[in-house]
Amino acid sequence: MQSEISIAPPIGSDTQIKNKTLIESLLEDELLAKCSYQSLARLLPQVSEKHIGAGQIIYAASESATHFYLLVAGNVKLVSPQGREAALLHGRFGEEAASDADHYMTDAIAVSDVSMLAIPRSAMASLIDANPVLKTDLLFSLASHLSGEKLQRKSASASKKEETGTSVATIAGWLLASVLPLLVLYRGNELGLERGALIFLAIFSATVVMWVFSLVDDYIPGLFALVATLVTGLVPAPVILSGFASDGFLMALSTLALGTVVVTSGLSYRMMLSLLIRLPNTQFWHFTGLMLTGTLLTPIIPTANGRVVLVAPFFSDMVDNLNLKRQGRAATKLAVACFGGASMFSAMILTSKSVNFAVFGLLPPQLQDHFQWLTWLLAGAVAAAVLILVNGIGAYFLFRNQELPHLPKERLAEQLRLLGKLKNREWAALIGAAFMLIGIVTSSIHKVQPPWLGFAMLFGLLLCGTLRKKELKEKVDWTFLLYLGGITGIVATFNYLGLDALLGSALPGLGAYMRTNFPLFILILFVVINVMRLAVPINATVVILAAVLLPLAEIHGVNAWVLGFIILMLSEIWFMPYQCSYYLQLQEMNRESPLYDEKSFLRFNALMNFARLAAVYASLPFWKMLGML
Repeated sequence: MQSEISIAPPIGSDTQIKNKTLIESLLEDELLAKCSYQSLARLLPQVSEKHIGAGQIIYAASESATHFYLLVAGNVKLVSPQGREAALLHGRFGEEAASDADHYMTDAIAVSDVSMLAIPRSAMASLIDANPVLKTDLLFSLASHLSGEKLQRKSASASKKEETGTSVATIAGWLLASVLPLLVLYRGNELGLERGALIFLAIFSATVVMWVFSLVDDYIPGLFALVATLVTGLVPAPVILSGFASDGFLMALSTLALGTVVVTSGLSYRMMLSLLIRLPNTQFWHFTGLMLTGTLLTPIIPTANGRVVLVAPFFSDMVDNLNLKRQGRAATKLAVACFGGASMFSAMILTSKSVNFAVFGLLPPQLQDHFQWLTWLLAGAVAAAVLILVNGIGAYFLFRNQELPHLPKERLAEQLRLLGKLKNREWAALIGAAFMLIGIVTSSIHKVQPPWLGFAMLFGLLLCGTLRKKELKEKVDWTFLLYLGGITGIVATFNYLGLDALLGSALPGLGAYMRTNFPLFILILFVVINVMRLAVPINATVVILAAVLLPLAEIHGVNAWVLGFIILMLSEIWFMPYQCSYYLQLQEMNRESPLYDEKSFLRFNALMNFARLAAVYASLPFWKMLGML
């Protein structure tokens, strides 16, 4: 039974340790010092001071773990039920109260007179909720006490050095974002603009600089433009905020929600296993199967990063299970299939990438009505066929090898048996996807627009509890939705103020090429995009070029969807790893455990970059046949 100890009243009454000393005692603990000050402030009223004499038992093994303790003065020893003693390695003990353990695992005995702070289990639970990493750290602390050795988990900084300081590029970016709007206002009168248009152009220039230099997260510059425009009253609020009521916004929200259910329910994992177990045991079919795995996820998971994350483990498993030579040609060929399947068709499928919705939102209303999911796919079919052809032939000739792989289908069958029958959430995800697909294909019959079908599907998922509240808050990419609403509102304001007409008149040469020599215009655009991509991320490149060029397309009689599609196709081009965030995910996995030859992979990627340009040119006759050019 626990010995009697003196317990001071809770903080707030006359305590034996003053608040300043209490706060210092909490912050002296290296683990608690990492917690947010707000969570520690909430903790203070529940902290009590305890004093016990030498030789007394603070708690015994198998007693309920009711408190976590911080040693302020004195010495404590921990004794296991087997009688092994361990000196206190840290100023904390009783970590069981911060874990899932119901009881203490050792006796805690005061070696000398002891002063300590006691924190109730419930208070520690609240502290851990606010600081999730704390629970793992305290488990390592408990393990240290039990083992007699100081154990510490590897911190993120141990594997990757944290960037400190401000880079020259960041300083230059903020300087330009501050100076360029002033220059626009100072010299803008020469453009013959009205004052409202001139002020918005200054706001837009700062927004573009923030995107180009990646000064903040992608969605923040758009919000800056919205707030600045609303404060200055340049346009009616419904114009600048129109992006949040657009069809593109609604479609993006619905698709992101469906993708969340597909992933969290396990349906996507089951689909990949079912596909792989049906493949013949040849390199061709393994390559094709891995390609198809990523391709089947492309309409469902609206981010290339997410698809690479899902498919990469299967690539790794296939290399190991097929006993392929690491960094050999066969393994590198599978890496090409993994990456290509997850990313190659992003421009051809409306729901494949979030930025596609940004381009969709910039299209005129009549084109938005026409280029829905299926029409978008059909219009990009020739480009897709060219990429498939080049990808397959290139992989065959560049990665020819004599390895004889074998896929262990018994293991795949065991995995499927372990998953069991389709669960309710998987059925819901399937029904939701089928509802969207059938509804879009038959939209010409029932006359319900796809965004409203998507919203109905979203409502059904929420109503049935299939999409959970926590998932809706944490898994759906709300920052992208803010980004999408912001950029759509910017373009609406751009057009409302007549800046699109100004841009058309200011770029007569480019507009003339667009109208009279479209193939040459594509080549110029290819060069411009490659230069921009040296410093500008993919999404920012798409948004900037779409915002500038799509209004020109309308002025010069070019189909805006064709131009938007070309921008999406060519903006995916990258030659160096830093230019592509979703390749960096695959590269990081390869660095930890080398699977493929990166130099060969990058050479193949360079080939596919030029294949994208060829795919665009090959599509021109097809688009003319459809009356789009």
